[in-house]
Formats: sequence, C-alpha cells, structure tokens
Amino acid sequence: MTKPFYNRLNEYFLNVAEVLKGEAKAASIFANTTDIGITRENVYVEFLRQHTPSKCNVFLGGFLFGEDGDESKQLDIIISTDTSPRYNFQNRDGNGKSFSPVEGCLGIASIKSKLDKDQLFDSLYGIASIPETKSIEGRINPNIKYKGYEEWPFKIIYASEGINENTILSHLNEFYLKNPQIPIYRRPNLIHVAGKYVIMRIVEGMGIRNIFNDTSINPEIGIFYPFTTNSDLQGLVWTINDLQQKSIISNHILYDYTSIINKIHG
Repeated sequence: MTKPFYNRLNEYFLNVAEVLKGEAKAASIFANTTDIGITRENVYVEFLRQHTPSKCNVFLGGFLFGEDGDESKQLDIIISTDTSPRYNFQNRDGNGKSFSPVEGCLGIASIKSKLDKDQLFDSLYGIASIPETKSIEGRINPNIKYKGYEEWPFKIIYASEGINENTILSHLNEFYLKNPQIPIYRRPNLIHVAGKYVIMRIVEGMGIRNIFNDTSINPEIGIFYPFTTNSDLQGLVWTINDLQQKSIISNHILYDYTSIINKIHG
C-alpha cells in the first residue's frame, strides 16, 4: 500500500506540471514568437534548476562541441557537470547563449511552443548533430561497471502543446526511415507534450509495467513507446531521475579538457 508521503509527492509533481503549463500559456501574451520561445525555455530551465542535483549546471544553450572540433546545431538548454567548462561570456545577463564540450554534458532539451511535424524534425536534426562522446574505457573508476556512455547526453524534446502521439510516432518513423544513418543513441530519449503524452525511446534494461493488471513487457530496444497515463508525472520524474543518475556516474569519469587548450594553440 502506498504511504501518504508518496501520494503527496505524486500531487507535488502534478502541481509542478500545471505550473509549467500555466506559465507557458501565459507566455502567449507576447506577439513575437521569439519572445514566446525564450520565455518557455526559461520556464523549463527553472524546473530543471529546482529539481536536479546541484552538480548539474543548467543554462540556456547554444551548441555542444567535440574534441575534434565538430559542433552541434542550436540547442535550447544544456545541462553539464559542475566540473565541465562552459563558455558563457555572451550570457552574462542569463538570457544569452552559451556553448560547452559534449564531454561532461549530462542532458540537453529542445523546447517547442507547439510540436508539429516541422518542429519535430527541427529538434531531431538538432539532436542528431550532437558530437559523439569518446569511449570511457580507461577513464572510469574500474570498480564502476557502466554501459551506455555513447547515449550521453540525455536528450529531451518538451512542448507546451502538440499534435497527437500517434501522428508524432508516424513522423518519427518517417524521419528515421529517411535518415537511417543517424545512430539510435543520437535520437531523443524522451518527448513530452504537456498534458497529453510522453514518448520514450526504449534503452537496455528498460521494461514497461501495466499498473492495471500488474504485467510487464520488454519492448524492443530503440523503439519509441508512448505513455498517455500520468504522462506529465512520468515525463518530469524520468527526466529528473536520468539526470540524477548521470550526475552520479560523472563523478567516476576522468574528464580532461587539456586538449582544448592544445588545439587552440594549434
């Protein structure tokens, strides 16, 4: 039997979701769509800052770069470790853009006012452009057995409104049929449309439990699986949980950014 605290915690996250939706809706007062987008990005930034560990640096994004100099497309929000350098000079007032190395990046978020086909494809291209991480072999505490570092960072698409989940799934399938060269680990982990649904990409070790008949299934790794029951609750708690887990693992990875200095000097 669920104890009263967890019932209250459930209510807490539902209230947080309502605040996110309410503040995003209030942003529609702006006539300029750029202003609407920035306001909604700030709303989601504040949610992440208030709920992720202090090890997580959450800031308005710009782009991620790899050790070889590859750069991502524009990313709305970047979440990095507290030991990762970030280049924040253009963001002194908190409303500008930054950039950061992909090594040490825990998560990114693409924020959309309304998720339709065009906006979805824009997010998918942005996520696909994230430079690949290096192998952590020889860089992680040997007592830590960890698989899946190529999946980093955790990749979120969040929208205040959007078309229905079946249509989004159809568009996802269309996009990746046309772009099969994009590796599975450079596809979104979670797509959350407030008040409607969450779509999660199945990764190793993830199972699905039916709370109504207490049965479980193990979907194929890599497929996108929709949830419409308690979707806001699931979207928020799984986001926080994944970022928290990555922040713990990052404590055991040796990050060295000396190569950036060496390459600046040629």
